[in-house]
Amino acid sequence: MELQRLVTAPALDTLDDEELLRLYQEIGRILRERGERELPAVVLEAIREVLTENGDTREPVQAAFATTKWDNGYFWAAGGAQVTYADGSTGSVDIDDTDADEALSDHAVYQSGSLDSGDTLTVVFQPPTVQMS
Repeated sequence: MELQRLVTAPALDTLDDEELLRLYQEIGRILRERGERELPAVVLEAIREVLTENGDTREPVQAAFATTKWDNGYFWAAGGAQVTYADGSTGSVDIDDTDADEALSDHAVYQSGSLDSGDTLTVVFQPPTVQMS
């Protein structure tokens, strides 16, 4: 649905800067929450695909992502997901160039530039949870 169908541009023009900022922040909050609800399923699917391609039958229970620096800020490094399995073992799984990579990039963008070099994102699959530290 196009933004203009929801709120016409002239209506937005009537808002003062403070109202526009509040609207922008609320839109960001909604996108961040939606992304965090969907992220565990998207990451789990990508990890399972890679594991299946490699003949690995272990069941992942969580994945942790470090940040990587790009010219336009810090993003979650999908190329080196540190996966913990149900049997307690761990290993690195590359989910670069997957839907999960894109979802992780979106998640980083929704953090509004608050990511830094020491941040970690942990995605737990059951119950679906996203934790930043």
